[in-house]
Order: sequence, then C-alpha cells, then structure tokens
Amino acid sequence: MSALSEMHRGRRFDGSLVLAVARRCRHGFPQVTVCSPAASDGSPFPTLFWLSCPYLVQKCGELESRQLIAELEAIFAAMPERIAQLHESYAKLREQVLRESADKMGEQKQQKTAELLSNAGVGGINWRISLSAVKCLHLHTAAWLGLGWHPASGWLSENIGALECENGYCSEFKKIFAPH
Repeated sequence: MSALSEMHRGRRFDGSLVLAVARRCRHGFPQVTVCSPAASDGSPFPTLFWLSCPYLVQKCGELESRQLIAELEAIFAAMPERIAQLHESYAKLREQVLRESADKMGEQKQQKTAELLSNAGVGGINWRISLSAVKCLHLHTAAWLGLGWHPASGWLSENIGALECENGYCSEFKKIFAPH
C-alpha cells in the first residue's frame, strides 16, 4: 500500500479510507480504489471510487485544463434520467458499503453520516439540485471504471483514450516505493 499512499501525496486523500481495489491495470497497479464513505471519526467521505492510476489522473487533469468539463455538463443536461440513475446507483452502493461498516464506527455515527450523504451522488454532488454538474473528470472516470458503466462512457472513452499506460510507469513506481 505504500506505493498507493505515495501516489496520493499532495492530493486530498486519506489512504486509511481504502477498502478494496475496484480495478487494476494489466501491470497490476490499482486504477480505481473503493473507499469507505466515512472516516474513522465518522465524518463523511462521499467519494466511493477514487482514481489512483497516475496515467489516468494525468489524462483527466489534461482534459480539465482544456476546459472540457463544460462539454460533459452539456451531455449530462441532455440525458437527465440517465444521469439521475447514475447518481442514485452510486449513492445506493455507497449506502450499502456504509451499512456494512456500521459495526466498526457505531450505529449512531453511521446513521448521521448516512443522513449527511443521502442527497450526494458522484463526488458528493447534490444531484437533486444540480443534476448536470460535474465536479471533476477524475471522479466520473473513477465512477465509470468502478461501476462498470456510465451514461457518458462514450464521451469519456473518446476523450480519455487508452485506459492504461503502455510503458508500465505505475509498476515501476510500485517498485520504487516497495519496502526493502
């Protein structure tokens, strides 16, 4: 896990939230992790799927710097029912994961966290108020790969391109930070 922790350095992320790996690349590196909906103190963490692949993080960052979030928001606005379905599915799965961790955090904390996250979709967006809002491409790419579907998968696929690096940069990174 040390390579994964090092990859998140400088990003707002607590590695202790990682519960599992949702998807790995052919080099064996986690592309998407499954995160606990709550920190150990019970504070909510609305991001169920976290993009951890350095290649995909960079690709999403490049697309964001080219101002392409507006394109994705226009696509979302054109398919409100499917986007609502995405956010509802994401929220239900996050709720299920939260319920399964109730023993660890106590029922009262779990219930409060569930209430705080009840209207939160992908990335914590209150989709009932702002259905076409896209917080960032990293979150939607992680949701797409973690869930195995996304209403805008065609746009994501076309704009991101290859879903893993050719040179195995991530596997080299893993070796660098492996315990000696």
